[in-house]
Amino acid sequence: MSSRLDFLSPFTLETQVVKPGRKVYVVKPEDLRNVFSKMIEVLGDSSFYVSTIIGTDLKDEGRIRLDYYVVVLPEEETVVFRTFIPRDNPTVDSLIDLIPGVLPGECETHDLLGVVFKGNPFLKRGFFVPSDVVEQGKYPLRKDSGV
Repeated sequence: MSSRLDFLSPFTLETQVVKPGRKVYVVKPEDLRNVFSKMIEVLGDSSFYVSTIIGTDLKDEGRIRLDYYVVVLPEEETVVFRTFIPRDNPTVDSLIDLIPGVLPGECETHDLLGVVFKGNPFLKRGFFVPSDVVEQGKYPLRKDSGV
């Protein structure tokens, strides 16, 4: 699989491997849209899909990690595109116009961690979080939320 995705090397800061042997491409947040645009250009828009977006609060590091799990077809191999954004300004460009299937992942990550996906007009609080938590202005997956 790695040779099939070699065209992503200009965007890749480093590669890692996580269980169960999944390749992780670490990219700058400002390059995330370029990565997916390039994948669409080279592989086609029906040759992969984003299966999930996982946000992790790294409070002690002052940042939030975003992992985009992508299934590449026809191999059905899962790779991860990882980026980090500042915890005090958790903003990244949305992929919704490129890959409409990211809608639930972006909305969930916004509601639970407070990540703003610039360009996604569907972001709102209360997508997953109960109204009383929303009213308190808390994001439940933030380590200091007290929820």
